[in-house]
Amino acid sequence: MNLTQALNAALPEIPARIISRRCPRVPPDAVAQEHLESGQPVVRVLVPSQEAMYRFPPQNWALIKLFDGVRTYDDVAHEYSEQLGAVYGVDDVREFAASLEALDFWYKTPQEKNILYMQQTAESRKKLLKSRKNRYGDLSQIMFPAVNPDPFLTWLHRYTSFIYTWWFTLFTLGLFAVMAAITLTHWSEIGRDSLQFFNFTKKSWADVGVFYFLAVVTMCWHEIGHGHACKHFGARVPSMGFLLIYLTPAFYTDTSEAVVKATSTQNFLISLAGVWSELLICAVATIVWWGTPPDTTVHSVAYMLVLITGIASVMINWNPLIKLDGYYMLCELMELPELKESATLYASAWVKRNIWRLPVEVPYVPKKRRLGYAVYALLSGAYSYTVLFVLARFVGNIFRNFNPDWSFIPELGTAAIIFRSRIRMLVNFMKLVYLDKKDRVHEWLGSRQFLAVAVVLLVFLMLPLWRESVLARFVLEPQNSATVRASVSGIVDAVYSQEGRHITAGAPVATLRNLPLESKLELSAADYKVASMRATSAEFRYADVGGAIQQRNQAAKQSQNLVEQAARLTLLSPISGVVLTPRLADRQGAYLPEGAALAEIADLSVMRARIYVSEYDVSKVKPGADARASVEGRAQKWTAKAIDVAPVSSLADPSLIESAKYKGLIPPSFYCVELLIPNSDSSLKPGMRGTARIYGRRRSLLALGWQTIAHFFGRKLW
Repeated sequence: MNLTQALNAALPEIPARIISRRCPRVPPDAVAQEHLESGQPVVRVLVPSQEAMYRFPPQNWALIKLFDGVRTYDDVAHEYSEQLGAVYGVDDVREFAASLEALDFWYKTPQEKNILYMQQTAESRKKLLKSRKNRYGDLSQIMFPAVNPDPFLTWLHRYTSFIYTWWFTLFTLGLFAVMAAITLTHWSEIGRDSLQFFNFTKKSWADVGVFYFLAVVTMCWHEIGHGHACKHFGARVPSMGFLLIYLTPAFYTDTSEAVVKATSTQNFLISLAGVWSELLICAVATIVWWGTPPDTTVHSVAYMLVLITGIASVMINWNPLIKLDGYYMLCELMELPELKESATLYASAWVKRNIWRLPVEVPYVPKKRRLGYAVYALLSGAYSYTVLFVLARFVGNIFRNFNPDWSFIPELGTAAIIFRSRIRMLVNFMKLVYLDKKDRVHEWLGSRQFLAVAVVLLVFLMLPLWRESVLARFVLEPQNSATVRASVSGIVDAVYSQEGRHITAGAPVATLRNLPLESKLELSAADYKVASMRATSAEFRYADVGGAIQQRNQAAKQSQNLVEQAARLTLLSPISGVVLTPRLADRQGAYLPEGAALAEIADLSVMRARIYVSEYDVSKVKPGADARASVEGRAQKWTAKAIDVAPVSSLADPSLIESAKYKGLIPPSFYCVELLIPNSDSSLKPGMRGTARIYGRRRSLLALGWQTIAHFFGRKLW
């Protein structure tokens, strides 16, 4: 027997009709206070037992306060008429009470709640049960059971209320100034480490454990800061608990009562208190890190606290596009308590009415706010959907560690769960559009205009208007280049060119000096003269002519070899081109051994770009295909031509492709495509990086779609 049946058996004398006759009663835990919103007085009413907040005009709240569960409708009408100074009828009171009953505002005892539950239809109870089961269905914010920190915060505030004094505020600002000075002087270190600190690809499990421990401690401190400020301004803090924001661990503090009791400025300070308390930790940790010796535990822990509570905390918490501190601070500054809901409702209703021509009512928004509402709704929606998309991709990347081929299934499943409510809203919207346009659509589908449009669309889909293309990165290099090397060893005696200067083929680049070679050359010349004279004398005397001639020939040959070596002391350019070697004049006086490189000459009239195309896209590329190349930092585009497609066993420059970042993801094979890019104005230089798009044959949209489907099933199933 469930509770409802037990109550029905134990309390048969309390029928539902008797309860329906009882006079309404204001919830006893309701907290109310008058505020100004957009210059108009509004009474904010918080009902903690219902986890709801209401806004009433002051005259309506004056009427509501008369419902104490004892006064009848006649009594309420009589007393309110006296307060108002005008007649307010009983029927008006009953109608007003019924409107609040529709909002489930009035207080109900547990017995009344159970009897009302019995009165609900089975379908209504199913919907209620389903809504309770789906409390964790929205991954943008999942809340878990909370604790009541109010007694602890009351005790803590009793001993630490001095932090709201002027002297402690000045002291805190001084700490912030010191922190800012240290951060700026060490920004190259802190800025680099902040990015690496939140990158978990190279962290051990111990590092992750320490990170989460410190993050949990700082988040608790952050929420205590909110609760402490809430207590200071006279509001209770009934709950504090754990939640996941897009599956990211976080904590929350219920400061709803402060929205009612505190002023706009005080609510702004309550929202500011969380980051302010974290910055206080960051300031102390920064000073400790700066003053302690490296490689100590205190130094390391302080530095980790600096990275957790510093710039990253400010950027995350003060982002106004999601419901964190920055959003609530923006709401208080603009005096718009529900900015995101109001902006989204206005933007969606405007689109439905003005674009889709649906019969919906656009909420009234002052003209000066309409553009801001539209911009905020677009930015907030785009940011939220981007975060959800990144989350789905993250899940897919995790599963790629185990099975790269089928990881798209959990990725799509996660996306379906994340976007489930959005998909349901889209389906409902499409139903609304269909029902509104059904008659006109059916009428149009049977017309000749539709047939003509269908034929034109089919022809358009079959026309080969779109060219296949492959986009890849490259590094420019000259098509023709040569290196000037020393054929004989020597000291650089003179340099005749410099970097960037054009030089013709055969022009001297530098001259070497080799004293031993020059001495041998002079000695060889003298030996040749002596041998020649001896040969001539032998011919005149007809004595030992053969031996003398042989010595003369040997001396001539040796002298010729030395002359050729001496001629190679002048280093000549083998091709016409531009000198690429920097600071060539600095080599003057340097010793070059035989075979050492002195300068590099390149012909820059035609540049070559090697790009790597995966095996999945290589079918789109053929030798002779046209291409367009763009260089980083240049707006100009250059025409190019593919001259060769060849497989490669290893990549000359792995940075030109997106490498596999996850273990288990098998990268595809690649093919090297060589492009020739004319460079008549020599504006392109070797080493420049850019992207090139190679164009293939023209295809129709139908052919492209069929090819995509065929490749998918071919890779995944075959």
